[in-house]
Amino acid sequence: MKKINKDSYRALLLLALIFVLSLLNIVIKDYYIDDKTISERIDINNVSMANADNVNTDDQTCFEGKSVIPSGLPIGIYVKTEGVMVVDTGVVTGEDGEIYSPCNDILFTGDYVVEINGNVIEDKKSLVDAVDESKGNNISVGVIRDNEKKYFDITPVKTAEGKYKLGLWVKDDISGIGTLTFVDEDSFGALGHSINDNDTGIIFKISDGAIYNTNLVNIVKPDGNNPGRLEGIIDYSSVNVIGRVTGNTEYGISGYLTKNFDYSSLGQDWIGIAKKEDVNIGPAYILSAVRGTPEYYEVNITNVNYDIKYGNKSIELEITDPRLINITEGIVQGMSGTPIIQNNRLVGAITHVFLNDSTKGYGVFIEYMLEKND
Repeated sequence: MKKINKDSYRALLLLALIFVLSLLNIVIKDYYIDDKTISERIDINNVSMANADNVNTDDQTCFEGKSVIPSGLPIGIYVKTEGVMVVDTGVVTGEDGEIYSPCNDILFTGDYVVEINGNVIEDKKSLVDAVDESKGNNISVGVIRDNEKKYFDITPVKTAEGKYKLGLWVKDDISGIGTLTFVDEDSFGALGHSINDNDTGIIFKISDGAIYNTNLVNIVKPDGNNPGRLEGIIDYSSVNVIGRVTGNTEYGISGYLTKNFDYSSLGQDWIGIAKKEDVNIGPAYILSAVRGTPEYYEVNITNVNYDIKYGNKSIELEITDPRLINITEGIVQGMSGTPIIQNNRLVGAITHVFLNDSTKGYGVFIEYMLEKND
C-alpha cells in the first residue's frame, strides 16, 4: 500500500473537517477584509460560449448598447451594516432586581446606531464596549433613521454582574449563498433582490461587504412548504474574495470584481441587455451552475408585468427542463440571481420561488438591476 506522508495526511484531515463543518452549517470566517488583496480590479476578456445549441440569436433592441457576461455561478456573500442595526428593544434586570427598558420608545427596529458620545460604532463589540465604559452615566446615542442622523440621551442599566446594558437586540452582519447574475468589465450584479435582515425583513444598510468563491456540497430539495436550498463551503478568508459589495437595493447587490475572480469559469460570451418591453411570454433559458459549471436550462416565461410597482416580481416563469427538475425540483434558495436569457439577450434574474410549486417563481428585469445599481 502506498504510504501517505504527514503533510498529505494533515491535508486530508483538514478537507474532511471542512466537509463535516459544512454539513453542520458551520462556516469558516475571517471577517477582516484585506484592502490590499481586493482593491485591484480585473479586466474582463471574452470567454468561451457555454453549450446552448438552441439559444435563439434573433436580433433585438439592446439596453443602451450595453453588453455583459451572464454568470449563474454560486457565490458566498458577506456584508456588514453601517454601525449596528436595531432588531428590537428589550428589558434589562438591574442590580436591584428591578426590570428596566432603557431604549423603549426611544430606539426602534431598523435604526442604525452609528455613534456613542462622539465615538464611531462599527460593530456589536464597539457598542458593548462603549456602553460598558459609560459606568451608568447618561450617553448620547447617534442613530441613522430614515436616512437622517438623530441623537438620543439614554441611560444604561447596571446588572447584577456589574455590566452596563441598553436592552437592545442588534445585528451587524449577514452572510449566505446566492448567485452571480452578470459581470461587466470589472463590475458585477447579483441576487436580483435586496439582502434583508431575516428577523425584521428590513433592507440591510451596508458599510462594507464581499463576495466569495463557493463550492456546492449539497442540494436540499423542497419539502412541502419548505423551500429547498443550496448548501456549500465558503472560505471567508481575504484570499478568496472575488469582489467587493458596494450597493444593496431592492433589485440586488452590486460592486466590483477583484483579480481573484476567475473569468474563465463563466463559460459564456458577452451578450446584449434587453429592455423590459422586449421581454415576452414564451420560451427562455436560465444559466445555472448547480452541477458545478454553468449550463443552460429551459424555462417558460408565463407572464410579464411592465409596471414598476411589480419590482423584483415583474417576470413570472416556470422551470420546464427535466434535467433541472431532477436536480433541484425547480427553484431553491441560493438560486436568487440566476440569469434569465431570451433571444440571446440577458432579460432578468430569478428572485423568488412559489412555496406551493417549486417549478414556478418570479424574476426581475435586468434593466431594473442596472438602473438601480448604477
